[in-house]
This record gives sequence, structure tokens and C-alpha cells, in this order.
Amino acid sequence: MNTAVVGVMDMKDVTVALRVRDQAAALDACLASVFAQTIGTDRLEIIAVDDGSTDESGSVLARVAHQHPSVVRMGQVARGMTPASSRNWALSQVRGRYVIFLEATDRLAPDALERMVTAADAYEADVVLGKTEGPGAPPEAASLFRKNQPYSDLDSSKVYWSLSPDKLFRSTLLQRRALAFPTDMTIGDDQAFTAAALIAADNVCVVADGACVVKGAAPAPHATSADRVALASRMLALVGSLLPEGPRRDRLHARHLEVELGEATAAALLTVTDPAEREQALWSAAEVLRTQVSPGALALLPRRVAVRFALLAANRFAEAQAMAAFEADKDRPAVRKTVENGRVFTTLPFFRDPHVGLPDDLFDITGDMTVSHQLQKLRWDGPMLLLDGFAFFEQLSTKERATRVVLRERTNGARETYTVTARRDDTLTNAKGRPRAMGRFSARVNLAQTANGWPLAPGVWDLHLAVSFEGVTQEVRLGPRRGPDVDTTSRMPVRIAPAPGAGGMELVATPYYTESGGLSIEIAQRTPLPGGN
Repeated sequence: MNTAVVGVMDMKDVTVALRVRDQAAALDACLASVFAQTIGTDRLEIIAVDDGSTDESGSVLARVAHQHPSVVRMGQVARGMTPASSRNWALSQVRGRYVIFLEATDRLAPDALERMVTAADAYEADVVLGKTEGPGAPPEAASLFRKNQPYSDLDSSKVYWSLSPDKLFRSTLLQRRALAFPTDMTIGDDQAFTAAALIAADNVCVVADGACVVKGAAPAPHATSADRVALASRMLALVGSLLPEGPRRDRLHARHLEVELGEATAAALLTVTDPAEREQALWSAAEVLRTQVSPGALALLPRRVAVRFALLAANRFAEAQAMAAFEADKDRPAVRKTVENGRVFTTLPFFRDPHVGLPDDLFDITGDMTVSHQLQKLRWDGPMLLLDGFAFFEQLSTKERATRVVLRERTNGARETYTVTARRDDTLTNAKGRPRAMGRFSARVNLAQTANGWPLAPGVWDLHLAVSFEGVTQEVRLGPRRGPDVDTTSRMPVRIAPAPGAGGMELVATPYYTESGGLSIEIAQRTPLPGGN
């Protein structure tokens, strides 16, 4: 990063760092998209680096720099250097408050920089991810850019799954952390740089209301499986050096295990024909799994990947190859589930195979069970709260139902439960159209009489639903998902019973919805109102 003092008049809002290698045919369109930015050329600069091109790329850059000396500065690095060298040279020349790294095959939407800079300023973001589209956009783009995220982090979103440097980085963050692209990596230097910046960022913002960066066709991969295993190892080590042990590190490690190591080992097992390359990749992967991976990170992986990794770590390469073939078979039958003692297991290959001996925990998907639920009606009948709705597991049938309404007092944890009545509805299905006919429920929650015979005690009681089918139970909050017919109008307190031990006082219940949408009831004592209302 350029550490020279930059005058106020020289400061730009954004620097576009453009790396070019043998991409003359695409270069004019890329540059045109930058010059057309609605933010205005007076607020941006282009640092263009010819990365040892053998075509006309250098001449094109020289011409544009000569025509627009106040906007474009050009550099050149010798051919044979890693891409990091050209990006670092551009980084050393930055005069913008923010910097974005592009390839010559990229295009910017006309208002991309204006929207990204505005978001960075408004939300004090250190990194801004603008929506990517086009043939070279990564597969995670569809889910990552569903909506704007003014405030995001690596724990609650998938921003870390996008590690390309075509993002807006705050220059002071890069200076403060002395971040640069590692020059000793044959592949993945952009991942290492972006990962370090995301981990260091105080806030990450996502701009998704329209494309920002249109990616050209991705170049054909040239890295071997062994190279990609080495990249996974490097990224695991980098994250480990920046974060302490714990759930956050495990979450980021899981991304590199699933993507880099998962794809590299699948290729080595199924498509690599060179025996030496295959052996090197598999033995290296096994060592990575044995020495760099925590149980917490493995638990976050899809079970099919975790099983393959367990086989590799045990040097069972033949079984791992069979597992990889099973994963790749798009016409395979649906995997059955086994439910035992409240746990759900996926019966993937090698489940309880005595010759392999993998632990049951590796196949346990209980934590992956998802509940579809909705509160559809809420009304009062004296002290009785009447609830109607549906709740079922997406992955399990609705037989052996034992669902209950649970009231939990917010401060002392006291708990009251109420049975629900099943109501058959043959139109009720899961997301895949499979019947969940017994997933509809009705409940009568008598606040005047709990299990011990007394009314519900004063306090704030949050309403939950303990959804239980086939012996598997998962608790969800009632209220955030509710139908359009649920009345959310504020209500006067409802009298439920005389207050025990408080002569002349009565208990009243006031229902309300929390900021996150959860249904709660406040039980309080009061002096009875005139007229008994």
C-alpha cells in the first residue's frame, strides 16, 4: 500500500485496480465500463497493471493512460511473476478511500461504484460485496445476493464463501493490517487476501439490489488436485493464525474443507488419471484432515463430505472413491433415514459397516432437521388462549406425534407445557410436495390453571412449540412465522384469575409480539377494575 502522504486534492473516492494479462480483446469494454461510472471520473482512479502480456494489452493500456492521464496510471510487471505481484504493485499506488480489484474480463454496471461507495460510507463498512452476475460469477452468488445486507458478519451470513477480490475494500483497513497478496502462492493469493480482509473487517456490507460486477467466463482451471489440497491447507493455516479456536474458526474452516479440499479430493478420486498426482493429492489430503481439522469444523460439513473425509483420514482410499462415486451419481435413489432414540441418522454408504467401523455420530443428522411452522389463529376464550397452526419436520413423517406448546418464563426459566390436538389436513405438504397431513394443530392454553393447579405466575412468558414426530423433538419460537389472519393489534389485559395469596388482587395477561416477532404474554397483578372488567 502506498504510504506516501496524499494531499486532500489528490484523494479519490475509489481506486479501480485492474490486472491485465493477454486480455486485449476484452480490455476496451472493461475500461469503458469504468469510465461510464455514474460516480464520475473525478472521483475515481484506475491503476492498470500489465502482467507480462504478450498480446496488445500493454499497448491498449498505454494509449488509454496517455488519453486520460488524470484518471489512469499504468504499471508493468515481468511475465512469470505470480498474479500477486501485479496486484501488490497496484495496491502500492492506491490514492482512493476504497479500492476494488478487477480482471480485464470484468465489467462494472454503470452505477456500481456509486452504490458500493454510498453503502460503505452509510454503514461504515470495511468491505462491500457488490452483486456479481455473468458466466464467471461464483455459484454462491445466487444465495448470497438475495437481498441487501447493510450490516453483516462472517457468523450469520455466507459472505465468507465469496473470496474473490472484486469487492470494495476500505484502504485504511488494508493499511492498518498491512494486508497484501501473498507472492509465494501459485494459486489462491486472492483468496488469502480477501479472507484476511473479511476477518479483520468491523462491518461487511452486501449490495444486492442490482448487478455491480459482471464476470466474464472463468478461465480454464490449470491447478492440479495436489495444488488445490495445498491451497486448502494454506487457508486453514491462515484462518487458524487469525482466529482462536472455537465456533467462528470452525465455521470458516468448514468453508475451505467443503470447497477447496472437498472438490480437490473428489477430483483426485474420480477424474485424475495420473497415478502419481492422485497419490500425492490423497496422501496430502489425509494428512491435512488428521492434523489441521477440528471435530467442530467436520460437524458443520454435509454428511456425505464428512464421511468421505473420515475414510480419507483413515487411508481407506478405495472406500473414499466409492463414496465420491455415490455423491456424483445424480440418479441414485434417495438416501433413507433411520430414527432411533430421538436421533436421526442418514444411511449413507458405510453406515454401520462392521468392516469400516465409522462412528454413528458421523451419520447423525438430527441437528439438520428443519421445522416448517406457522401460527395461523390466536383468540381468547376467558382465560383460555386458543392457538391454531401447523408445524412439522420437513424430513420426517407426521406419525407418532407428541407436539406440545411450551411457555417459558424469561427470567427464572420456569416452564409450563400444554398438549395440542391434531387436525388432519391432506393438503399439508413439505417443500418437496410430500404429505404432512397430521402436522396441523390446535391448542387450548389455560392460563388460569397450570400443572400444579395454580394460575400462571407473574412474569413474562415466551411461547414456544416443541415439535415432536417419530420421537424426534425440536423447539421453535411461536409468532415470528404467522398467517395473515393473526390479529396483531395491541390488546387490553385479559383477566385470568384471582391472584393467589394476594387478597383482593387479580392476575391479568397481556399478549404482545417481541421485536423479532415472537409471541409473549406478560402476567401481572392488579387491583380489579370497577365493574369487573
